[in-house]
Amino acid sequence: MFKLKNYKKSYLVINIILFITLVFLLLNVSFIGISSFWFLIAPVFIPLLILVLVYGYERKKRRFSYECLFYVFAFTVFFLLITYIIGIFVGFNRNVYKFNLTNIFTNIIPYFLLIAVEEVLRYEIIRKGEDSKLAQIMVTIIFILIDASIYLTSFDLNTGDGQIKYICSIFFPSVFKHIFLTVMCRVSGPNAPILYRVLMDLRVVVLPIFPNFGIYIDSIVNTLLPFLVGGSIYAALLKYNYKDMNTFKIKKTPLYKYILLIILVLFVVAVNLLVSCSFKYGMIAIGSGSMTGTINKGDAVIYEEIDDSVLKVGDILVFKNENKTVVHRIISIVELSKTERAYYTKGDYNEDEDGYPILKKQIVGIVRLRVKYAGIPSLLVKELLN
Repeated sequence: MFKLKNYKKSYLVINIILFITLVFLLLNVSFIGISSFWFLIAPVFIPLLILVLVYGYERKKRRFSYECLFYVFAFTVFFLLITYIIGIFVGFNRNVYKFNLTNIFTNIIPYFLLIAVEEVLRYEIIRKGEDSKLAQIMVTIIFILIDASIYLTSFDLNTGDGQIKYICSIFFPSVFKHIFLTVMCRVSGPNAPILYRVLMDLRVVVLPIFPNFGIYIDSIVNTLLPFLVGGSIYAALLKYNYKDMNTFKIKKTPLYKYILLIILVLFVVAVNLLVSCSFKYGMIAIGSGSMTGTINKGDAVIYEEIDDSVLKVGDILVFKNENKTVVHRIISIVELSKTERAYYTKGDYNEDEDGYPILKKQIVGIVRLRVKYAGIPSLLVKELLN
């Protein structure tokens, strides 16, 4: 059987295999763009097969395997029950997938196989490279990229709105989910992570209805859930005694780490709330140089929805024009009637006025705050896709 301490050179082999897989998936997300489950199983199954053939399969069970299975099932089912109870008040959306033989063979079975292979690979990496933090980081990034690949065709990534929705609803939740699963796999082995993903990931192609929270509220919930489930399991396991020296030991975590994690979670939630543009305040990235000097390309602005009657010359307006969101300054206002006004705008860096009137129905809000460089990630994604 493979003995960890006697095979330090194996870390190099493991990391090389993972690096090749990581590069392949980065190329797929950036250029190839294939989202088929069967295609994505291959870059996970091949490294797993190589590791098992070279070093054997780790059969040893983790100390907290059964405890984590119980807690994952209990907390996850409780979460689903709560969300569906809330759905009674907010309404439900029908699933686009129908539970029939076609869905079983084209979505459910491939998705389940992908989950199982991923979690066994995660476990093998943790067992065979337990002292290699790089290997654990790379395997976590690989699974995040696989999630990103699955939903590549579900969003219009050529538009800023599509990119923001993709980042908030897929990327953020996936990061927290896979960090949580890597930690839990170290504690319990692959069974609890597989159960968690079957209950949470497969529901997308199995359940007939979903609570109508909206894409951004869903993304906030799915981002917070791994944090909450992980914290609950951690608290539940503190009561056990640790006699097995090979067991992953739960240690008290310094307070500053909790604070940093809470700040990170709150930041992700705040970004989701702002970019959802579903509340009084919203945030958008600036993708042109028409306001350079005041608001530069790559900045982001936070705007407030207000009654257009309080707008005045000099305010920086956020409005829709030909399906594009524009951020320009008001240079004149024309009274069309007692209830209707037309606003004329111009970019601070532009020589010419925009030349068209902006009506009340086109107005999104008024700029309240500029956040330097905050829009750069969104622009980089757009330019890369283009």
